[in-house]
Amino acid sequence: MSRMLRLTLLLVSLMLLSAVSVSAQEPVHLKFWNYWDGNNGEAIQGLVDQFNADHPDIQVENVFYGWGELLPRLQTAIAGGEAPSLAAVDMAWMPLLANSSKVAALDTYIEAAGIDLTDFYPALLNVNRYNDQLFGLPVSTNNLELLINNDLFTAAGLDPAAPPTTWDELTAAAQACANPDQGVVGMELYTQPGEGLTWQFQVYLWQSGGEFLTADNTAAAFNTPAGLQALNYWKSLIDSGASSLAPWGLFDQGKACMRMDGSWMVSGLASQSAFTFSVAQMPIPADGQPATNMGGEHIVIFNSDEATQQAAFTFVEWLTSTETQIAWDQQTAFMPIRASVAADAGFQAWLNDTEPRLIPYVESQQYAINRPSVQVYPELSDVFSGFMEQALYGQISPEDALASAETAVNALLR
Repeated sequence: MSRMLRLTLLLVSLMLLSAVSVSAQEPVHLKFWNYWDGNNGEAIQGLVDQFNADHPDIQVENVFYGWGELLPRLQTAIAGGEAPSLAAVDMAWMPLLANSSKVAALDTYIEAAGIDLTDFYPALLNVNRYNDQLFGLPVSTNNLELLINNDLFTAAGLDPAAPPTTWDELTAAAQACANPDQGVVGMELYTQPGEGLTWQFQVYLWQSGGEFLTADNTAAAFNTPAGLQALNYWKSLIDSGASSLAPWGLFDQGKACMRMDGSWMVSGLASQSAFTFSVAQMPIPADGQPATNMGGEHIVIFNSDEATQQAAFTFVEWLTSTETQIAWDQQTAFMPIRASVAADAGFQAWLNDTEPRLIPYVESQQYAINRPSVQVYPELSDVFSGFMEQALYGQISPEDALASAETAVNALLR
């Protein structure tokens, strides 16, 4: 046997051994934390299963924690050096996580993958940008519009096809539709402290021409005539009997004529509710302006070894792709995060033919506003909502609630 032939056989053997070694490696295991439940939870589990089947070298474990539980768990895990591989988080948490030094910048991965960032809506993409680096990508978005229980509306002599368009009309419809004897409220409001109250109240604040924080995010801006108009309107709905101080969830039970809620509710209500419902754009004050709150989740990768981070980005790239996002939006009623999704002929046909109740959400996305991008936003939201709750329960005046919240929020910002 010639020397050249022996060398060739040796190289072939080494290559075969290397291939066997690689094939015998265990797949990269990723833990993916998120708070999607119900229909959304089923949808993300289905997508994770699909990804795992298509990527045997990467296996994603879908881990659910409730919305109020996920951020504290992440903070504890980060502090203890046990953060998951990646997580889908509320967009309001991005400043806190991006400044933790524990979240990986994605710019290098995005460039290597050739992802066209111009296809993402800028308002959503910019939520993830800090110090000229991207620390996440949007994976879902939504806004808030008016849900109407058509059965209760019709029983009250109201026409669901002619929904209220002003605050005065909303009050009149809520009063006409409310039926205390049957436990039915006209307009359900979120009256428990926490982000749910702040998230909903901000829409009324913006509609009145107000702002939550100053333009540079250094001080509270809600203690104004606009803020007082919004809080007084909520209180008037409660005091008139058009709304109540009941725990959240009456609309789901068929016990509320109207509620402001997100596009994610549409598919779940359509499949589970015993009543018919419709969706309309949120009414605005007579001298106000259209506005809604932009919500949604953004996906982040936590610092780890390079192989794990690369595998995590492979999942991020797949989950945020146009093809996957079309399937995700159709299953969850989230709004498109990319222009290519909104322009897709199949998605447009599905929207118009299968779920036209989403159209008001799509039309109102132009009026959607981001919550302030500040690191202490969760704390701001909690303290603000606590004072608003006291005003709604009549424990303090609306003026005192706004003034006290202003002092507390400014202290946190300092």
